[in-house]
Amino acid sequence: MTNWKASARWKQQIIVVLTIMLATASLVVLAPAPRVGAATYNPLKAIQYADQWWNKRNPKFQSYGFNDCANYVSQCLIAGGLSLLASPSADKNGSIAQCTSLDAFLTNTLKATVWKKSPGSLAPTGLQPGDVAIFGNWLGLRHAVFVSAKQTNGQPLFNAHTYDRLRTTIGWLFSGWTYVKYYHIVKSLVTVAAAPKPATPAKTAVVAQPAVTTRSSASATIPDPQSKPVESVSLVTTTVPSSVTSTSAVLNGIIKPDGQPALWFFEYGVSETYDEATDKQGPLLGNLTYNVDFAVLRLKPSTTYHARLVRVAPDGSLMAGLDTTFRTRETPRTVTQED
Repeated sequence: MTNWKASARWKQQIIVVLTIMLATASLVVLAPAPRVGAATYNPLKAIQYADQWWNKRNPKFQSYGFNDCANYVSQCLIAGGLSLLASPSADKNGSIAQCTSLDAFLTNTLKATVWKKSPGSLAPTGLQPGDVAIFGNWLGLRHAVFVSAKQTNGQPLFNAHTYDRLRTTIGWLFSGWTYVKYYHIVKSLVTVAAAPKPATPAKTAVVAQPAVTTRSSASATIPDPQSKPVESVSLVTTTVPSSVTSTSAVLNGIIKPDGQPALWFFEYGVSETYDEATDKQGPLLGNLTYNVDFAVLRLKPSTTYHARLVRVAPDGSLMAGLDTTFRTRETPRTVTQED
């Protein structure tokens, strides 16, 4: 009888232990992973932090001495509202100290737009203050910097740790590195809905040179607001380009300011990395719906292009419309007449 009671007790203990283990495992499985996305990112706050701590070390974070560049950039992103805890390389304070790990987070987790450039290449005009750049050589990615401002020619200025820098140009960085990767953090739309009805383009289109050339001297006009609301999935909608020729096109979209002043611009290029960007336009005001358009020149004939409209909020945060594509026409054949 005693042996039977002991055996029953032993079985009950095993059942209790297994129940606790299963409950713990279910909590681990069901616990939501940290939500990561650019929707929470405020570039203005990140820039303010970058300027405050460019030559100091924040005691709330671990310092990595002579290798503090990625840690500093991580802190700027955190100050801007991003959580880096989804990275397995994040330290106890949520910062990433390795350039390769920061690259993986920005590329794979945050889904930033990424450009890779060689020395002498101009930075893409789609790069904005609040974005990131990481320089590398044959050893890999080695030095991370934070885009803190832009020059009048559209090229970026950087803040950095390790070699503490404030609003420095790109030139000195290529003295030790052979390429650079730029990361553009954009609040992109993820909701897929029925395509909106194409809006009638505004009467006046703005002519813009490609972003790698000098700034267009053409004056911008704010299109007239629509008297009737246009069907749109969000505050920003990219619509079908119009007036497409072999070397030009008019990019179209719809903006809802939602009661706040809104600037806007188009990104475009031969892929979804959007190597070109138009100048910012606006602001648009009120709660009306606006059709906006921008004419771009010097496109390649018989080439498929990607484009999207981007809205700039007063706090500097960006919201992009869905990607759209168009194909330029073939080059017209020259007709020769024989006598």
